[in-house]
Amino acid sequence: MKNFFKLLSLPNYAKFCRAALITSVVCAGIEKPAQAQGAETILTIPDEFLSSDFVGNGNFNAIIFGNFQSNSGDVEGRLAVAGDFNLTTGGYSVGTGGQGVNAPDDTDNFVINGAFNNTGVGNWGLRGNMIYNTNPSGTTLPSLIVTGTSIKGGVLDHIRFSDNELIDYYRTLSGKLDLLPNTGTLLFDGYHQYTLKGTSLGLNVFDITLPENMSSDEIKVEIPAGSSAIINILNTSLTISSGSMKMNGADQVNGRVLFNFPNANFISLSHFKWLGNFLAPKASLNGNGGSINGQSIIGGHFDQKGGFEFHNFYFEENSISLPVTLVKFAAAKEGKAVNLSWTTSTESNSSHFDIEHSVNGKVWNRIGTVSSNGESKEKIDYTFTDASPFRENLYRLKMVDLDGSFAYSSMQSVTMDIENAISIFPNPVTDKIRFANRADITSVTINDLAGRQVYSANQVQPDGIDCHALKSGMYVVTMHRSNGSSFSQKVLVAK
Repeated sequence: MKNFFKLLSLPNYAKFCRAALITSVVCAGIEKPAQAQGAETILTIPDEFLSSDFVGNGNFNAIIFGNFQSNSGDVEGRLAVAGDFNLTTGGYSVGTGGQGVNAPDDTDNFVINGAFNNTGVGNWGLRGNMIYNTNPSGTTLPSLIVTGTSIKGGVLDHIRFSDNELIDYYRTLSGKLDLLPNTGTLLFDGYHQYTLKGTSLGLNVFDITLPENMSSDEIKVEIPAGSSAIINILNTSLTISSGSMKMNGADQVNGRVLFNFPNANFISLSHFKWLGNFLAPKASLNGNGGSINGQSIIGGHFDQKGGFEFHNFYFEENSISLPVTLVKFAAAKEGKAVNLSWTTSTESNSSHFDIEHSVNGKVWNRIGTVSSNGESKEKIDYTFTDASPFRENLYRLKMVDLDGSFAYSSMQSVTMDIENAISIFPNPVTDKIRFANRADITSVTINDLAGRQVYSANQVQPDGIDCHALKSGMYVVTMHRSNGSSFSQKVLVAK
């Protein structure tokens, strides 16, 4: 069976190694096997942020890091609020599914780190336990639906919100997902439909920017049946008034679609049904009618109006799966080369590893392929050597399954000594562009910033490239290596 990757490459390794992520990333020096998280999903609060007497896991339907203001609606799953919970008019409920599924009967399902304010509403139903900090006079606590559950006040940091490490955790996760290479396309019909198309049988990744104000528009996701998607919406703000979402192939019920908002500081949804998980760790959210159907992480305040609802489908194991359990990936320079090594603890239907190289994290080139074992439940070690590195090098593994699905590892970086690495000098240049360690360079092209090619050569002369024919200005020099990879660097010609 395939497993989630759950190692995170961050300075505070031990803290983040416990989190389940979609991409495989590596904790240096810690060879901890990655495992599926059972009832947890990728947006689950890691255990280290839960108090020692917390009942249940960190799998919440909605996590609000600011204040929660509502005049009507519900949360069908479990709800955690870092600030105050303020309910003024209308009915409410937490933990009971109408369109989704019920929250567990006996876990801590409603956690408020600030004040619980329930004025003008009266009694309403809660499934599971409630934990809150303060309860101002004049407010009414909800009724417990399940016998044996409880409500407890005077508790601070039942979920550890106060030191901001949890919101930093989600913002880091959002940034990691934003770095995944785009594999899909966005098509606009010129009128009201935005279609996201992906072809990977495994994970599809989209980087998109939508109009800041949308009305009566349709967002459509088309990916192969059984595959999954990370959709990075790059807007700093987004307002949607009515419209719809559609999924072809994507299965939001099993948690296979995640919408990530790495830059957004404000989102407004009015009478709009959002399908899939919702990660907005920097944004405040206004919801007026409609719903979010999936787990939600909201980094700011939440204003709930007009019966807006959070629907939950994700108390089953998240079904995004990848081909290999990776427990280590490392890159180290040795003389003039870079040695890569990695270890898997299990493999299922695995085909091979593509070794990819970049100098800037944006453009990647395959520099080699290593066959995998295919099926294994034991640790297997792999190695690969890059004999011709540049000065700055980034490496990652593309782990490919037999059915064509794939996943990427984390990036590993290696800086070579200048005398051992391919590099361009001087910069700025007044006479000739010269190259260090040019033996591995098979061809060179130079383009101006408009993309026009102004120079091309199939070999590099020992004394470099004469720049006297070039006008003063900025150019892009691209060097091609014998292994098929390339490297581009901006050079200023100053005469």
